[in-house]
Amino acid sequence: MTRAIYAAFDVFPRGKGSSSHIASMVTALRGVCDRVTVLCLGAPGLPAEQEEGGIGIRRLPARYPDLLGRATAFAQFVTQHSREGAELVVYRDPWGGAPLLRACPGTPSIFEVNALPSWELAYSRPGFAANAALQAKVADIERFCLKHSREILCVSPVTARALGRPEATVIPNAAAPYFFASEPGPCPAPELEEGRWFGYVGGLQPWQGVEVVWEAFRRLAPDVPGVRMAVITEKRAPKRAPEGVHFIGPLGHTALPAALRRLEFTVAPLLETPRNTVQGCCPVKIIESMAAGVPVAVSNLAVVRELVEDRKEGMLVTPGDRRAWTQALYSMLQDAPRYAGAARLRAEREFSYAHVHQRLQDLFRRVLWN
Repeated sequence: MTRAIYAAFDVFPRGKGSSSHIASMVTALRGVCDRVTVLCLGAPGLPAEQEEGGIGIRRLPARYPDLLGRATAFAQFVTQHSREGAELVVYRDPWGGAPLLRACPGTPSIFEVNALPSWELAYSRPGFAANAALQAKVADIERFCLKHSREILCVSPVTARALGRPEATVIPNAAAPYFFASEPGPCPAPELEEGRWFGYVGGLQPWQGVEVVWEAFRRLAPDVPGVRMAVITEKRAPKRAPEGVHFIGPLGHTALPAALRRLEFTVAPLLETPRNTVQGCCPVKIIESMAAGVPVAVSNLAVVRELVEDRKEGMLVTPGDRRAWTQALYSMLQDAPRYAGAARLRAEREFSYAHVHQRLQDLFRRVLWN
């Protein structure tokens, strides 16, 4: 029996892009291995253990409020659940990777680098940026993982360059089959059934640039009465959102395609920050929208140009430019139907499970039986 362990310092499943990516990776792993054990974080309402179709999920209980306490507990949790060993270990962060590598020495390993903690914490935790000793400790853990992993996997060439690892394997995110379904089911948000809507899916962190679109929509609204913007997110609605912006969610991931189909287009207004231009990303919100046949208006960044061609699957817009985004919204409200077919075809060709999983499984087999 071929066994794999997949470790992710993240709640799974959850209504966010990382959860879509984890589901895709685990499904691809199961296509190669007889048994996949997923080690991840828990949350209220999620069972500590699940079993289905050769995939076992083990969750760390949600009782650690601070990041470092949770990371330390997760490392111990991974060590505990890795004692039986595996033929392949895959992990997406050093918090799970370092204990996996130590618990399974010599086992073929893949470090899936979407971001490093030293990058992410520099944006999200001001205290981390001011703590040189903590930065050094985290950097040591990252170097250990990069040195001892047999393969590095990234979703974007930008991330591979940021790592200084041009030899890293680059495979983009994928959209699950239900995004391509011709009949996605009833809309989970009844308010979308009437009127004209465009939308945004995801978090509200500053680097996402959502407020740029809100300001553009505020300028545009008097000229396009009846058009509204849906924001599908786990976050609470902030008071600063303009009139006409409606918050929906969180939605179950399988319900998302039906909501997307009620939108004329979606937006991904990423800002030109190190988080997006140096670290890199592969926004699954863009890929899933295209798979559902919904064109996109997106920031003109290198990580996005890998996914969308301007005026073909949607529009590329100057990042952070409110005037440019106002013009883009107006244009998409006129022209979005022209891009829908091409958006779906590109998703089928490049971002379907069939295409992406074939590339992932080729990688898994190569690392397993080098």
